[in-house]
Amino acid sequence: MSIGRKNRIESIAVRNALVADLAYSTVPTSIMGCTIVGIAVFAYVSTELVILLPAAACGALGAIGKLGLMQCQRKFAKRNDLQTSEPMDWELWHAALTMLMAVSVGIIAASIFFQDDVKLQMLATGLMFGYCSGVVSRLGIRPKIAMAALISSAGPTLISASLWCDSPHLILAAIFLMFLLGGFESVRHVYQTAVRHFSMRLEMAMLAQKDPLTGLANRIGLRTAFQAISPDDAVAVFCLDLDGFKLVNDRYGHAMGDALLKLVAERLVAATRPDATTVRMGGDEFVVLQPGMHRHSEVEGLARGITTCLQEPFRLVGEDVRIGASVGHAVSALKPTDLDGLLMRADEASYRIKSSRKPGMPSRRSLYVIQGGA
Repeated sequence: MSIGRKNRIESIAVRNALVADLAYSTVPTSIMGCTIVGIAVFAYVSTELVILLPAAACGALGAIGKLGLMQCQRKFAKRNDLQTSEPMDWELWHAALTMLMAVSVGIIAASIFFQDDVKLQMLATGLMFGYCSGVVSRLGIRPKIAMAALISSAGPTLISASLWCDSPHLILAAIFLMFLLGGFESVRHVYQTAVRHFSMRLEMAMLAQKDPLTGLANRIGLRTAFQAISPDDAVAVFCLDLDGFKLVNDRYGHAMGDALLKLVAERLVAATRPDATTVRMGGDEFVVLQPGMHRHSEVEGLARGITTCLQEPFRLVGEDVRIGASVGHAVSALKPTDLDGLLMRADEASYRIKSSRKPGMPSRRSLYVIQGGA
């Protein structure tokens, strides 16, 4: 698969993860920055080529800039701001600073190869190969940046070596070319491997937050959704326990019981707002997490809607099956620090409804109001 097909295999989530991973190359960047400056200064002392000094300054500036950029990225990641910031901005900064270092390496190595000093040319070769190997291993996850850096650093060196027109330098130039082409292939491999790795990791994380039967969020998904709610937002939690589900299981078997749970999940999603998180806690217990409900009338309306949608008959094995639900809910004017407290109050309300209702009576609702964010 060619890198030109990147957009076909790289989802937005994978790309965000790959860009975020660029923030963890502090040691290689530091080593490379010191190496660039050290070899450039040594070569300047030996040859007095003035161009080596600004090239060294560019390499140092690029390395220092990348170290600062990576530190900023890590700080953003700790505050979870990488999810709200634009990954393209981080990637462009990495590309610009990487190119500054790559051009520096290319200028230093090419300038040295114009000098008739085999020892310095050995240093230039080591500099070029060391930098290119680092690009492949650490920047291969962003192939456009990596390939541009490889060309900018190895291209000038290859050309300057070939201009000698003698057998040793032509052979060395051919080796540079073969390793450059091999670097492209290595970048492709590193990139595709990283995409597969991050795709699998993200998929596993997503599956870990999903109920395998209904496709709703599970307990982990519930807490993830709760953490994403703004601290200043109102939060309502609805806990519901299906009435009559055990009878369906006993009469039709567990397969039909599972089918009923799937239908219940579909109705709950349809009855709630798009910003709600519908959760299957286990068995026939469900939770709806709804942010942004500031009026009691909205909370009561949603509770009635949930109850009504579940009281409509379900079509199973050619028969209309009726169940109910004991819906308890709790609301907080501000997002509480503890989700468990909110769940406990809503669950208590649901339990009290279920235990106090006589057979045949319709489901009712109960409301607990928590003032502030307590």
